[in-house]
Amino acid sequence: MSLDADPASGVSVYDSTAYNGQTGWFTVGGTSVCSPVWAGRSADTSALVNAGYVYGNAITFRDITVGNNGYPCMAGLDLVTGRGSWTG
Repeated sequence: MSLDADPASGVSVYDSTAYNGQTGWFTVGGTSVCSPVWAGRSADTSALVNAGYVYGNAITFRDITVGNNGYPCMAGLDLVTGRGSWTG
């Protein structure tokens, strides 16, 4: 799935437990934010998110067609973004 993978433009989180000797506000992106966002979204919609749900027709996706991670971003399923970003 695609989400905000750039930590510089991700989401702000507050952590009172020291990480690398620091506490407070951190900006995170990528899987650090993608997994909790998907978990929250699935809980909000009462959806059991498994492979059948993700690759079925129950979710509307925004197809990401620009960018790369060493592989080109193309229309449809690709190695960069998977199916895209969950909309709705």
